[in-house]
Amino acid sequence: MAVGIVNTLVAVVVALVSLRFLLQLTQANFYNPICQGVNRFTAPLIAPFRALPVIGSLNVGVLVSATLLQALGAGLLFYLGGGLPGIIPLLAWSALSVVGLMLDLIFYALLGMIILSWLAPQASHPGAELVNQLSDPFLEPIRRFIPDLGGLDLSPIALFIALNIVEAMLINGPARSLGLSSAVARYFVGLG
Repeated sequence: MAVGIVNTLVAVVVALVSLRFLLQLTQANFYNPICQGVNRFTAPLIAPFRALPVIGSLNVGVLVSATLLQALGAGLLFYLGGGLPGIIPLLAWSALSVVGLMLDLIFYALLGMIILSWLAPQASHPGAELVNQLSDPFLEPIRRFIPDLGGLDLSPIALFIALNIVEAMLINGPARSLGLSSAVARYFVGLG
């Protein structure tokens, strides 16, 4: 019971910090109420890492914060389960977990954008705006190569395929080579 509660709390906190990273990376509208809520909630969590550099729109402090929060949460879960892995595998699995979670967030934003384009193409809700702002920067490079086919946009399909390839090559393969089993992966968001 306690493991399930802690796992859920860690997953939510790491997801929010990872979402903040993606919002800054994609330069989403800061005045969106959802962005402001995410920023307010995560501000104390990333405050110790504000001195780390920001390279363009890539905020290293937020990325390090998400990785360390994942490592602390997974370490606590391992402790509750009766054992602890080494610090290096824990940090490596946590970094892979955060990247995997970000790929999942992009996937779900893309899925939300597709559904909204069918049901409410002109929606002005802050959530709809945010979903579009999260997915468009990843779709734009693909749209340069895949032309619009008379109102049929195939770029989301190409992005789905690219996300799956990246996840298989950069997340699942290295995680297995680092000794991550399916029993251990349940302690990490974005892996398994």
